[in-house]
Amino acid sequence: MDGIKKIGEIAQNISPILKPEQKAGASFEDAMKNALNEVSAVQNEAEKAIQDFAKGEVKDIHTVVIAMEKAGMSMQTLLQVRNRLLTAYEEIMRMQV
Repeated sequence: MDGIKKIGEIAQNISPILKPEQKAGASFEDAMKNALNEVSAVQNEAEKAIQDFAKGEVKDIHTVVIAMEKAGMSMQTLLQVRNRLLTAYEEIMRMQV
């Protein structure tokens, strides 16, 4: 049963972008900067996990794979947000004033 709880804890932390913790009144620019910083941090954690595994400091491959998947999902989420923003911008630019 402990394994199930650990999986639940990991699942809650998969993508920091999906759970924004921003104060009220934060600007869109701040939200985007925070999202980029969080994705960067997740990518750095994954890179560190890979390096630690290569050095032999981490014996559990599951930790490395989870860190890599977390980084990949965060990046995909960020790319989808970027794509939606570009689509919205292009749509606004096509409007006649």
